[in-house]
Amino acid sequence: MKKKEKILETIELLKSTSQFISDTRSSLCSPYGLTHTQAVILLDIFHHPNETKITDICKRLHKTTNTISPLIKRMEEKGYLCKKQNQEDNRVFEVFFTENGKNMMDSINADVVHFATPLFEQLTDSEFENLYESLFKLNQVCDIV
Repeated sequence: MKKKEKILETIELLKSTSQFISDTRSSLCSPYGLTHTQAVILLDIFHHPNETKITDICKRLHKTTNTISPLIKRMEEKGYLCKKQNQEDNRVFEVFFTENGKNMMDSINADVVHFATPLFEQLTDSEFENLYESLFKLNQVCDIV
């Protein structure tokens, strides 16, 4: 197979993997009453605990504040998040997990590990290492890490 054909095939593989991850995230978060986008927001806050300004979240997720703010408000109402005004700039709001939100994220993360571990255990150590290194490199090239 020529490189151009492999590139096209790789794009298709990434699309199907991305859809699988998206569907899995939705199914793992639905018992908590979360939509796909709400789950993505919570995961973003979880993975960036020191950068929780709403504007930071919007930039990372490539969404507007008009999209993210109402979703954050709904998660506040569910008791998962709290929003606080920044001490230095009253126009800026930061978002934090409540105790209930932290507990929920611990449960979701445990669910993810429980789901993913059997998948990765089907790979040999060498295959897993190659996958890890390839994904890490792809994230570097995409300027994600």
